[in-house]
Amino acid sequence: MDRTVGIGIIGLGGMSRYHIEKLGEVEGVRIAALCDVSPQALVEVGALLEIPEGKRYASIESLINDPSVEGIVSVTPNDSHAVVLKACMEAGKPLFAEKPLTRTLEEAAEVLALYRACPIPILINFSYRNGPAFQLARKFVKEGKLGRINHLFVQYMQDWGSTVKNTPFLWRFDEAVTGTGVLGDLGSHMIDIAEYLTGSRMERLQAMLQTIVPERAHPRTGEAVTVLVDDFACFNAGFENGSVGVFQTSRNALGCGNQHEITLYGEAGTLHVSTLNDRQAVWTYPREDGSGTVTETIEVPEQEGLNPWREFASRIRGEREANPEFATLEDGYRNQLLLEAVVQAHRSGAIIKVEDV
Repeated sequence: MDRTVGIGIIGLGGMSRYHIEKLGEVEGVRIAALCDVSPQALVEVGALLEIPEGKRYASIESLINDPSVEGIVSVTPNDSHAVVLKACMEAGKPLFAEKPLTRTLEEAAEVLALYRACPIPILINFSYRNGPAFQLARKFVKEGKLGRINHLFVQYMQDWGSTVKNTPFLWRFDEAVTGTGVLGDLGSHMIDIAEYLTGSRMERLQAMLQTIVPERAHPRTGEAVTVLVDDFACFNAGFENGSVGVFQTSRNALGCGNQHEITLYGEAGTLHVSTLNDRQAVWTYPREDGSGTVTETIEVPEQEGLNPWREFASRIRGEREANPEFATLEDGYRNQLLLEAVVQAHRSGAIIKVEDV
C-alpha cells in the first residue's frame, strides 16, 4: 500500500469540492487541513471531512507551514494565485494549482523567476488534457494520423452568464480579482489544449473581446455594478507549423452548459473531441479507393485519460519521474503570455507577434 500523504486544501468553493471528491478516490491520500476566508465554509467542509478545528485555517501561510501538510491543492480566485505559488515555493511544499497561473503577466514573470530559484513539484490544472478523448487526439497527432494540420477550430461555450440567468456580480466579473473575464477563465483552456494537442506554438494573434452584459446586480445590495471584463472573446492564431486556429469563448451561449471542444483539420483526416462526451472521438478520413470519406465514432476507454490527483500524490512521495503530459509551471507562464498577447491584439486592433509581448 502507498504511504499516506497529507493534503491541505486552500479555497473551499464549488471547484474545491470536486477536487476533494477526486482526492478521496486516490489510495494513500488524506485531507489533513483546510483554509478559507469564510468561517462558514470551514465549519461546513471541516465537519463533512471530520477535520479537527485546529486544522481549519483562515491564513494561507498557516496551512502551508503545517507540518502535517505535505502538499497543497489551491482552488482560489485569480488574485491569490501568485501569493499561494510564492508561499509554497518558499516553504518547499508541492502544489497542485488552478489555472490561469496568475492574474497578470507581471505576476507570472515574478512566479517564474522564483520557481527557477526554488523549484518544487507542481501541477497546473489545465484539466481538459485529462479527458480520454483528448488524450486520443494527442496520440493521433503524435503518430501522424492526421498528416499536416491545416487548421483547427476551438470553442469553449457556457451559458451561466446569459441575461436570462440573472447572474449577479460575482468575483469572475471583477477585474481587480480576475484580471480578464471569460478569456482568462475559459480561453486559457482553449489556448492550452490547442498547443498541447498540436505540439506547435502560436506565433501571431488577432483578437476581439466583448462585454455583452455591461452591468450586473451586486449580490447583497442589488445595485448595478459595471462589468469591466469580457464575457465573450474570439481570436485567430497562426502556429509555427503553418496551421491557423479559430477560437471563440462565451458565458452567454444559451444551451451550452460546459461545451469545450476542438476540431483538428488535417491533410489525412479530421478529428473532433468535446467535453460533451470526453470518451468519444469523431474521426473522418478518406476511403482507400478515393471514393469519398468515412466518419466513425471511436469509443475511448476511461483508463486512457489522465489522473492528476494520483499523479500529485506520486510526486509528493517522490516515487517516479513526473509525467510530462501534465502542465508545468512553464506551461502556465506560456499560457499567461498568450492571454496577454490576445489582450494586446484586441486593444491595438492589429496582428500581434507573440515574440513582441
